Amino acid sequence: MKIGIAQFDPIVGAIEANTDALIDAIPRFEALGVSLVVTPELFLMGYPPMDLVSHPSVQPKIEAALSRIVTATQSSSLGIIVGAPWMASGGRRRFNSAFLISDGQVQFRWDKQLLPFYDVFYDPRLFVSGDPSHVVAWRGHRIGVMICEDAWADMYSDDYLVNPITQIMAQNPDVVLIPTASPFEVNKTGQRATVLSKVAVRLGTPVVMVNQVGAQDDVVYSGSSMAFNGNGDLVAQAPDFEMGVFVADTQGPSIELTLSSDIAQFALAIETAIRGYVKKSMFSSVVLGLSGGIDSAVVATLAVRALGRENVIGVALPSIYSADESTRDARKLAENLGFKLLEIPIQSIYLESLSQLGWAPSPVTVPMENLQSRIRGNMIMAIANQTQSLALSTGNKSELAMGYCTLYGDMNGAISPLSDLYKTDVIRLAVWLNRDQKVIPDYTITRPPSAELRPDQTDQESLPAYEVLDQILKYLIEDQKSKSEIVDLGYSEAMIMDIIRKCHRNEFKRRQAATGVKLSYCAFGPGRRIPILARWPEDS
Repeated sequence: MKIGIAQFDPIVGAIEANTDALIDAIPRFEALGVSLVVTPELFLMGYPPMDLVSHPSVQPKIEAALSRIVTATQSSSLGIIVGAPWMASGGRRRFNSAFLISDGQVQFRWDKQLLPFYDVFYDPRLFVSGDPSHVVAWRGHRIGVMICEDAWADMYSDDYLVNPITQIMAQNPDVVLIPTASPFEVNKTGQRATVLSKVAVRLGTPVVMVNQVGAQDDVVYSGSSMAFNGNGDLVAQAPDFEMGVFVADTQGPSIELTLSSDIAQFALAIETAIRGYVKKSMFSSVVLGLSGGIDSAVVATLAVRALGRENVIGVALPSIYSADESTRDARKLAENLGFKLLEIPIQSIYLESLSQLGWAPSPVTVPMENLQSRIRGNMIMAIANQTQSLALSTGNKSELAMGYCTLYGDMNGAISPLSDLYKTDVIRLAVWLNRDQKVIPDYTITRPPSAELRPDQTDQESLPAYEVLDQILKYLIEDQKSKSEIVDLGYSEAMIMDIIRKCHRNEFKRRQAATGVKLSYCAFGPGRRIPILARWPEDS
């Protein structure tokens, strides 16, 4: 059976536009010779809908959208399985549903049963579980549908009381279709492939997973939809981070799974996030501060790749403590990439601010360091307003974890592309971006990191070496290891306690940070819900 994969990028809440995209694609699918088209999970509404799905206008708009698709199938041979929210009669029970539409009518509706409650998901807040999964006869085929989490039932069997895979297996389907909106995490494509291959083997029938692509707020979707035959062999894989119409022939020959390196995935995910955030916010350009350092250089490079050089404005804001090399490298980066660079020295503003505050210019205190950062943040936001652009924050996960950043200063921005990337990974990404053509100056990559907010400052005066810091942070955040477990790995207890305390006590900063980009299993933001006012057992 030839299945059409609608690997699309819906806009949350844009029900009419999402419907247009699907109906407009019908001739393309017909030309490909497919018999059935599958969209991602909740496609008509977009995912994740959050509490917007509760708005009273949603249900009538969904009903109108389904009517339009019904009409479109009257003159088409295609069947369409489309994801949408659905209110049961009485308007008190909302389901995450998938509708089979063909021959000018809705043939069947499946409802998601397993509602995830971990990481970025909070489906039980929005939906109720559906009835047991059904296999439906359609044009000589027995079709089963499992919506996203339902297909992971074996992996999360301890978390749920029912298993949709077992339910469907008992009904002998010919093919099982899986509409999905599965967020990107580095190396998750391989994990999905392993899970889905096992599902296909258990069912003894082909499975086709159709995943969303694009970005929504701080979550990125990579697509990479895939299909497996009944032996668990991969027979189709759509590209990573590419919107389009694709075909999965369930009887086709087996192929090798395509996996990108983690650094390539980081680059594509961040580019997708920048492009999606800017365009879905109805902007076209971005502004960012260029310090001559590696973080801002990487963000600028990815912004140019995402939006084009004509839509990126860099701002160099040297202070009394900025090295000449910093401005030189900012200029060289802008020249290499071809984007506009503004140079606005802040020394006079800084000194006048000190005078107005009655502060002596020396010695430089932490409030004086933060003052410089906030002057820069203020200038960048002013330029963003003036040029009708979005500001990009350039901080990385190491800095956010330790609070080595200035609230209302360098943390300003609409989106923070590197917020889930540790400093050591930023360095690796800079080297990768230079692999074909050197766009980031060598000295930007090799120089000792510095905020340049006081004389001869380096990051390592305040932080452990990033190679050590990042590994400990990964143990704490992603692996959730305890202090004693990390000490047993050979690290200093005093250093670990200092990192733990700083990480915990800077939650208030992260709560006010720019929207990040989820790249890992445990990103700061909605996937890691930590109280600001909390006493950690190991922090007392």
